[in-house]
Amino acid sequence: MLHDEISELRARLQSLHARQRRETPRIEGIARSSARVLGAIARAAQRGETARPAAIADELGMQRPNVASALRELEAAGLTQRGALDGDARAITLRLTPAGDAAVSAHRHGRDTWFAAAIQAALTPAERAELLAAGALIDRIARYRDDRA
Repeated sequence: MLHDEISELRARLQSLHARQRRETPRIEGIARSSARVLGAIARAAQRGETARPAAIADELGMQRPNVASALRELEAAGLTQRGALDGDARAITLRLTPAGDAAVSAHRHGRDTWFAAAIQAALTPAERAELLAAGALIDRIARYRDDRA
């Protein structure tokens, strides 16, 4: 692929991401960065992993003090709970409360509703099938790690 084609594809993906962010309803009463942390805790649970602050910071590319601040906000809002890993009070674990789980579900539903409506309105059935097939390719790119570094 040519450099210009790569740049154009990247710009298109960024444009779609920005549009999704604008169209997705915010979680009432919490900052967008805190919503990202809430989503990371939910994804860890879906993978069957224990959510830990340092892992969340790494996943999101956030500074640890910013994650700590978001966690305080989420806990104060009743969306998350902290615990200890196997009785070690220094090893903090995180989980969603039922209210946190409901907030994540509603947020995802709002995001997916707009995305589904946009796909349905803007694309033909053949284009929708092509886009869904491209999703697997996008996922492979997202998971790529350059081991040469």
